[in-house]
Amino acid sequence: MDSLRMVPTDSIPALVTCCRCAGGERRWDRIAGKAYCPNCQELLAVGEAPPLVERAEKQRCAVCDQIGTVCFQSFPLQGATAVEMDLCAEHLRGLLGRQLGPHAFHQLRRKLHVVGIAVDDIFLLHGAFYDHQGQALQPAIETI
Repeated sequence: MDSLRMVPTDSIPALVTCCRCAGGERRWDRIAGKAYCPNCQELLAVGEAPPLVERAEKQRCAVCDQIGTVCFQSFPLQGATAVEMDLCAEHLRGLLGRQLGPHAFHQLRRKLHVVGIAVDDIFLLHGAFYDHQGQALQPAIETI
């Protein structure tokens, strides 16, 4: 199985409530199959929510090829399919916190391009958060 893949949306319940706050039925991003609204994702990223605890799968990370990942699922803008990426703990934290390193950003951009998705179509990889070199512009937590 590829570490980054397209999934037909008819195989995914389209409108679900957030697993943390039960907020609205939307096409929220999913982590390990559980839906998270943007607010709850932000609270996770800044450490103001209970920690994310999920069992790692024996899949390889889409960025570093390390075994031991959690599946992150997102719905690209205007897309008829969802994209799933298996990410190790480090890269899942980086994605949620909008602070992937340039190498990780470029790896995801390259793999998304292969499946026909632009990084700007994935909210957490959007140009508002990363420049064209892959430098984080608006990390959820500023590093010192």
